[in-house]
Amino acid sequence: MAFEVITQASRPQKIAFGIILLGVLGAGGYFLLLSPKMVEVNDLRGQRAAKQTELLQSRAVAASLVRFKQEAQTLRVRLEAAKERLPTEKEIPSLYRRISDLAFQVGLSVSLFQPKELVTKDVYQEVPISLSAEAGFHQLGTFFDRLSRLPRIVNLVDMRAIGIERPTGTLRANLTLATYVFRPEGAPPPPPPPGARR
Repeated sequence: MAFEVITQASRPQKIAFGIILLGVLGAGGYFLLLSPKMVEVNDLRGQRAAKQTELLQSRAVAASLVRFKQEAQTLRVRLEAAKERLPTEKEIPSLYRRISDLAFQVGLSVSLFQPKELVTKDVYQEVPISLSAEAGFHQLGTFFDRLSRLPRIVNLVDMRAIGIERPTGTLRANLTLATYVFRPEGAPPPPPPPGARR
């Protein structure tokens, strides 16, 4: 019946009906078929952009990782070189003897040679030594020079020198020397300084 109405309609009515029918089919196709696919395409584009950003970040991290590995290797080499210059705990007594013998050899009149309690730092322990001696200025200089040439690191941390009223021009020097020992890996962290909050 509806088909008969269309077939008997005038030509302009048939054209108008055809245009309306095409519009309905086009709109229906757009909303039923094309629109969901466009939403899906937009979602996929967003996911693709996120993945590209993630890929660029991963590439940047990978490039940084290579650089960090090279820096870590350089630091390991430097650490091993430093470890060779630091005494082990077993070597500390012999290092004390070497320092004491060195003081005697250059002519220092040692009145006190006293190792002190270890000071624990993050990755090493400081081994302080108090030394009091009478000597001439040049003898003291020679002692420092020879101390710097030891195969193990021994630093002068503190020095107080007082001139003694004698014709020889001697000094009384109170020195604090220090050497260092690496803390073993996995050792518990150092205790917090007194008065620090936990």
